[in-house]
Amino acid sequence: MREMLANPSPQIQSQPLPAELVDCNESVQLEAEVRELFQTAALMLGDETAALELVEQSVAAVEMDPCADGAAARVSYGRELVQRALGRVAAQYPDQMQPAATIDLGGCVETDDLGAAGITRQQLEELLSGSSRQRMRQWLESLGPVERSVFVLRAVLGRSSADAASLLSNTTSATWNETHVGGAYRSALCSLASALVHSAARH
Repeated sequence: MREMLANPSPQIQSQPLPAELVDCNESVQLEAEVRELFQTAALMLGDETAALELVEQSVAAVEMDPCADGAAARVSYGRELVQRALGRVAAQYPDQMQPAATIDLGGCVETDDLGAAGITRQQLEELLSGSSRQRMRQWLESLGPVERSVFVLRAVLGRSSADAASLLSNTTSATWNETHVGGAYRSALCSLASALVHSAARH
């Protein structure tokens, strides 16, 4: 994930650290982690202003001294942020963020693997952090909320289908399973593969 989120947008780069992390011996490492949180939230929400707000809320909600145990604090920040981001998406799209919305999803790939869609890890990293960042954001905006959320969880954050299903169940008050997650993920991968083909044809 670190390589994918290594080059944040100018707005994210210019943001100061949350007050809880200032004057900490681990502030340099924590700053890098917080920038990644900003990027994750922005990818999931599609709104950098909302993403900044969500990171501040997530950091403030974790009752842990980041200066005393930076590694544990970073894990807690990430877990809190993902749950809050999914909760916000679910609140915004309550009817779509349901397992039933994945029934007709699937797509042109048969496995939950980037390679099955003709997409390498390097290509995905370039799309997320290189000069194609804006094109990637536009593509994400074209996805439904379920596909977008699952894509960020699986492809960007590297979560397993079981983990993603658990997170979705906890934040939507519905019962998700790996089949639901798999259908949404394959649909997103198929869409991305198509977008890459059309982009290549234009160049």
